[in-house]
Amino acid sequence: MAGDTLNRIGDRITSFTLIPGGHGKFDVRIDGQLVAEHRHEPNAHIFPDLQDLLQAFDQRSD
Repeated sequence: MAGDTLNRIGDRITSFTLIPGGHGKFDVRIDGQLVAEHRHEPNAHIFPDLQDLLQAFDQRSD
């Protein structure tokens, strides 16, 4: 996921950070802004995918 994201938008960002949390959760930050997260729902684990990251990047406020 990180490699594909960087291949597509790496020339337009200064940083891409995966921040680990408890129980396998993580946040994805691009240029310090939260753009996606792995979260737990009552009956599911929701993982961001490449399209989620690209869409969040395009919609972020600079």
